[in-house]
Amino acid sequence: MPALQGVIISFRDTLVMKGQLDPEIFSEVEKLIGFLKLRAVNFAVLANDDWYLTEEKGKRYSLVDRLRNRWGHFEYFCSSLDSSVPRKPRADATKHVINKMGWDPDSVVYIGASEIDAFTATNGDLLFLRATWFGEYTDYGLPFSSPLDICRFIDTFCLREHWWFMAIEDNPFRFYSLATFSTYKRAHELYSQDARNAAKFGRGHPEFWLAALVTSVYFTGLHQEMNYIAVVPGHRQGSGNNVMGDALDLFAKCFRAKYLPDLVVRHTTAQKMQYARTSRIPIDHRTQLDSIRLERLPMKSPSDPYKTPPLKPNKTVLVIDDFCTNGYSMEAVRAYIEQTGARVIMVSWLKTINSDILSLGQLPKFNPYVANTFEKAPVTKVYGYHQHATDHLASEEIDEMFRQYEDWNWPDGV
Repeated sequence: MPALQGVIISFRDTLVMKGQLDPEIFSEVEKLIGFLKLRAVNFAVLANDDWYLTEEKGKRYSLVDRLRNRWGHFEYFCSSLDSSVPRKPRADATKHVINKMGWDPDSVVYIGASEIDAFTATNGDLLFLRATWFGEYTDYGLPFSSPLDICRFIDTFCLREHWWFMAIEDNPFRFYSLATFSTYKRAHELYSQDARNAAKFGRGHPEFWLAALVTSVYFTGLHQEMNYIAVVPGHRQGSGNNVMGDALDLFAKCFRAKYLPDLVVRHTTAQKMQYARTSRIPIDHRTQLDSIRLERLPMKSPSDPYKTPPLKPNKTVLVIDDFCTNGYSMEAVRAYIEQTGARVIMVSWLKTINSDILSLGQLPKFNPYVANTFEKAPVTKVYGYHQHATDHLASEEIDEMFRQYEDWNWPDGV
C-alpha cells in the first residue's frame, strides 16, 4: 500500500489566521512547508475564498502570491477564483484536488482547523489532522497543537513502508496486527513494554499506539469498510477501554463511523488469560464465550442510546484489542457480532511471538444479546504464527519509530 503522497491544507487558521500575523507561529508554519518539501510530500492549498493582505497605504496584495514568493510554487485551488473548484465542505472539493494532483486517494491527508474543514475531510473520506495552534474550533479529527507535532506525526507514522506485521485475509476471518509482542527479545522489548504500560495503566505513550493503529487502518483502506468500532473488554466485569476510549471516538468521527464503547459487555469476570497460561490452567474459547454478550442498544453518545440495534447485515465492525496471543478474546467477540449478520475486522496492537491463532468453527445459532453457555467451542483452523507473520520488517520499523518518536525534532534542512 502507498505511503503518504500528498497533503491538502486549508488556509484559514491553519496557514494563517485572519487579522494580525503571529510571526512566531508563522515561522513554525513555514517549517511545516519546508518539512513537506524535504520529504518530497507534495501539498496543495484549498480555499473557498481568496485571501489578500492590505498594507499601510491601503494597497492589497494576494496572500498566495506572497507565500509563493517565500515557498516557491504550490498548487492553489480556490472556488471564488475558479468556478470548476467545488466549494468546501462538498466531497467533490477534495476529490477535485486529488484528481488534478494525480494522487492516490488512499495516500492523502487533510490539514485544517475549522468545522468546515472537518466536514470537508470527512466528506472526502480523508484523515483529518486538526491544527489547533491558532485556536480550538471543532472536536473532530486528530488534534495537533503545533506544526512540529503534525510533522512528527507525518514523519513517524505516514511515511512507513510496512503497515502490518500480520495480515490474514481468509474471509470471514480477517485479522491484522502492527508488530510482534515480546518482552524477552531485545528487538521487541522496548516498544512491547511501552505498549503494555499504555494499554494496562495509561502510562507510556498511548498516543503513539493510537497513531500507529490509525495510520495502518487508514493507509491500507480498512477505514472505508468500517461502520462501527468496538473494543474487546478486559477480563474484569464491564465494558469499554478507559485508556483509549476518547482517542478511538475521535478516530471513528474522522470516517463517519461510530465508536461503541459498550457494545461488547463482560457480564462475568473471566479467568485472566496470562495467569491461566503461566499456571497451566486449561483454557479455550469458552472462557471468553461464556463471559461476554452484546449490548442490544449501545450508547450512540454519552447520554443517548440507539433506539434500534445498530448491528445488522451489510454493517462492519472494526474490533480492536491491545494484544493477541491465541485469539480467544477476539474470536469470541467475532462470533457474537456475526450472529447479528454484521461482518468483523479484527485488529490488535501487537501479536504475541511464536503463538498460533486458533479460529473458532461454526457455532449453533444463539442470541448474542444475552449471556450464553457453550458446551463446545470447536477449533476448525489454526493460523500458524510463522506461516502468517508475513512482514517481519514491520516489527523492526515499529521499534525504530518508537525509539525516534519521543526525541523527534525538525530534521536538518528545515
